[in-house]
Amino acid sequence: MDNDKKALILLVVVLVCGIVTYVAFLHPPLGLALGVGIAAAALVWAILRQE
Repeated sequence: MDNDKKALILLVVVLVCGIVTYVAFLHPPLGLALGVGIAAAALVWAILRQE
């Protein structure tokens, strides 16, 4: 994986984490649900990417 792709993935991860954290401070149940959903999607993506 080249550095440009790694930088893009890092940028997306940081932005998503920032947005989820902001929503979690405003509306804790919604932020928790978003966090769990994103974690589950990331886990599925990581599992499918290994194959």
